[in-house]
Amino acid sequence: MAEQTITVKKDTLWKTATFALLAIVLLGAIIWILPNNPSPTGNVVNGNPTGTVSVEIVEGDNFLKGNADSKVIIYEYSDFECPFCQRAYLGAVTQIKESYSDEEVAIIFRHMPLTSIHPNAQKSAEATECAAEQGKFVEMHDILFENGVAGGSETYKAYAVQLGLNAEQFNSCLDSGEKAEKVRADLASAQSAGARGTPYFVIAGEDGKGTPISGAQPFEAFQQIIDSKL
Repeated sequence: MAEQTITVKKDTLWKTATFALLAIVLLGAIIWILPNNPSPTGNVVNGNPTGTVSVEIVEGDNFLKGNADSKVIIYEYSDFECPFCQRAYLGAVTQIKESYSDEEVAIIFRHMPLTSIHPNAQKSAEATECAAEQGKFVEMHDILFENGVAGGSETYKAYAVQLGLNAEQFNSCLDSGEKAEKVRADLASAQSAGARGTPYFVIAGEDGKGTPISGAQPFEAFQQIIDSKL
């Protein structure tokens, strides 16, 4: 029986070797990236940070519920374009508001716009601060989560009209960017509090010690921590 000879062209062999090398490099990059750079809105949904966090009420904080004298203060760091934040608003945050009195629990909302992946996050945050000037922070906060942020500034201006705000004052505030610094201050607070994604919460008792909870966790996860601090 005659022997058969298989001939492989040099350029074919070179292309195959190059493709294999690129595949190995890409796989290695993926393996390194996943554990070292968790998703800002994905992985944070699973599990909670450990330890305690120090957070204090500062001038200009916006309360969704309660006040500075409430026994438990919840600091919420959030992004209006984040689907996990919307889930938290519709779920646990709403249940907390319904389940505890203002004497027991307060919720302070702080901005953490993830502008690298959410192009409308910054201006929607500024929109709530412009609404706060006219006493309608909570109303603008709610309508953004319920109706969405698509359309950018023109959408927020339409919301302002729906909420009965002084349109000229609101539009001037939003267009000028005068609230950008307040949003940046909130973002700095989020970073110092250990937030790595949104939503992120710090639940503090009267002793000032805050317990962090990360992601759109169920109400029961918040309830357990709140009750332990009351």
